[in-house]
Amino acid sequence: MNPNARPQPPHPMHPLFSLIRVSLGRAESLGAAMDVAAWHALLQTAKEQTLTGVLMEGIKRLPKDEQPETETMFQWLAAAERGKQLSRRLNASAAKLTARLERDGIRSVVLKGQGVSLLYPDPLTRTPGDIDLWMEGGRRRLVAYIRRYFPRERVVYHHMDFPVLRKADVTVEAHFTPSWMYSPVTNRRLQRWFATMWPTEAQHRAALPEGAGTVGVSTPAFNRVFIPVHIYRHLLDEGVGLRQLLDYYYVLLHDPATPAEKEEAARTLRSLGMARFSGALAYAMQELFGLETQYLLFAPDAKEGRFLIDEVMLAGNFGKYDTRFAHEREGDGHLRRFLRKQRRNLHFLAHYPSEVLWHPLWRLWHFFWRWGKGYL
Repeated sequence: MNPNARPQPPHPMHPLFSLIRVSLGRAESLGAAMDVAAWHALLQTAKEQTLTGVLMEGIKRLPKDEQPETETMFQWLAAAERGKQLSRRLNASAAKLTARLERDGIRSVVLKGQGVSLLYPDPLTRTPGDIDLWMEGGRRRLVAYIRRYFPRERVVYHHMDFPVLRKADVTVEAHFTPSWMYSPVTNRRLQRWFATMWPTEAQHRAALPEGAGTVGVSTPAFNRVFIPVHIYRHLLDEGVGLRQLLDYYYVLLHDPATPAEKEEAARTLRSLGMARFSGALAYAMQELFGLETQYLLFAPDAKEGRFLIDEVMLAGNFGKYDTRFAHEREGDGHLRRFLRKQRRNLHFLAHYPSEVLWHPLWRLWHFFWRWGKGYL
């Protein structure tokens, strides 16, 4: 075997994709039974894509002769239950932290995560990551607030860590802004859009499952733009998994937009230079999840969509399983991290040239910006 050969993503007929369709209620069976080894391999892929809880619901729906044997079934059940317990812990933590911030006069909105999970048929089946809170007050005020308690926390352009729930083993990121772009032109447009949306977002609240509490969550209008931006950002920066794509499926499916709302979201995404990526995402929504055309914001782009799906399957959640590029190691300096990011970004040059070409200039600006602000 050639060690330098490009890893190949799963074939379109891979049982993972069939099981996803069953889990979403868009198919009734896999079409054929699988052996123990195949089920174990599928469980590993499900873990890499953080989809064990969702896919376990599909396994329950399979005909008896297609379900895994007892021992393998218990392994799937255990993995899915661990995800549900984590969801419960993060839900309680998000509600607790929201209440604490409100007492301190800071409104917040949960980005993705606990908010998007409410769109799933069973919110607890969505495997959570960390808690991302978009907090009001601006960067200077929030940095001062958090550093009163945690004076050594690192600050970057869009967020800083807020280890207030460290004892609960829950990671919290305090966001000054939900995301960013490398291009200064599109970043300025994105930040203006966020500022326009904040007053509505700050008032949008929802109750979490099992009486965990109430948190601020994003509106459908916000998610129609922000979730693609989030996926785009992760694709270019480190890698993105199927869970993030499935989030967008439920965003589009759960609250169908009017023609005017769809056009508004599409216009915003086009202004951010994301038309090509949005076409790829539309293709993935249809190819992977069977989403009907009327829910899409853009016409599907098959060529770009296949590239996106390949990247998702090769990289896994946050790119942790991508063997094509070196991963960050403890002790890496600024130059090594920059060169690694640049090498990875060049892989996307033919697809998303603006962001790739602006990346080195943005990194240089960001370093000196942090140095000047005392954030290094």
